[in-house]
Amino acid sequence: MITLLLYLAVTIVGYFIGARLKKQNKTWKWVGDLQTLVIIVLVFLMGSRIGASEEIVSSLGTIGLISFVFTIIIMLVTVVAFTVVRRIMGFDRYGKRGTAQATSAKTTALGGASAEEAPAPKLNSLTLIMVVFVAVGIAAGYLFLPDGFIAATGTLLTITLCALLVLVGIDIGTEGTLATNFKSAGWRVVVFPFVSIGAMLLGCVIASLFLPFSLQDSLCIGSGLGWYSLAAAMLVDFSAKVSALCFMHCVIREVVGILLIPVCAKRLGYIECYCLPGASSMDVCLPLVEKATDSTIAVYSFVNGVVLSASVAVLVSIFMSL
Repeated sequence: MITLLLYLAVTIVGYFIGARLKKQNKTWKWVGDLQTLVIIVLVFLMGSRIGASEEIVSSLGTIGLISFVFTIIIMLVTVVAFTVVRRIMGFDRYGKRGTAQATSAKTTALGGASAEEAPAPKLNSLTLIMVVFVAVGIAAGYLFLPDGFIAATGTLLTITLCALLVLVGIDIGTEGTLATNFKSAGWRVVVFPFVSIGAMLLGCVIASLFLPFSLQDSLCIGSGLGWYSLAAAMLVDFSAKVSALCFMHCVIREVVGILLIPVCAKRLGYIECYCLPGASSMDVCLPLVEKATDSTIAVYSFVNGVVLSASVAVLVSIFMSL
């Protein structure tokens, strides 16, 4: 909870900085480039932690494969659910209501074009950067990074995330459409996190029919919702195997989410893209969501992550006690 409050606070600080800049008719053009740089650092640090973890490295066989299949099932069900609900609620693929045109799509550092018009190579290059630096981080963590550095990555990740969230807040404040967008979408922004939870439950039922664990185990694994540091720790006493599967699932969901967010935003829809990583849509993946979509969707993404993160402890506790 303290971490959630910290992330919320730094985002609000960034928002007020951006709002002040807008009042003064000023812009910081370097914010977008700095976001990209900090994302690279963040992805490298995350990769280094993965590579340095004996639990993950030793589980890249059977447990890793099962976790990967489980994650794909959860993500597919969630994306389909988001698409169905988005259309029922009247949102277009850019997350706008009552707007059929693409003119409201984001204009960003992708070259000043809307997301519909943005050249594919730039989105693809962003995805490639994520792949390369995750891989480099994993290799570095596994091969040569000292234990002292790995031990410090938790603090470094927190600092880096705070820096990113300040930059995201500045973008939101500079754009100046937050109140208008909330007024337009209203309560609907809170619906999607619960759609994500419902899709997770359905995905767990489906996964338990095909994978070698019970429905209860499946629900325990899925209820991590991408927050591996909390869910896996809670499940250790319940089952070491289920804890390891949950840990792997959450890590895979976050990494695959990072890789697919730009592609999903371009090919499927803005709202669908932030459902991919689960709880990390409010922190690790938030800057990438904002960069691939717009500041309004970044707000939705943050709300999604907050609700999912707040639900993890409750859901894990419930399913462990079944």
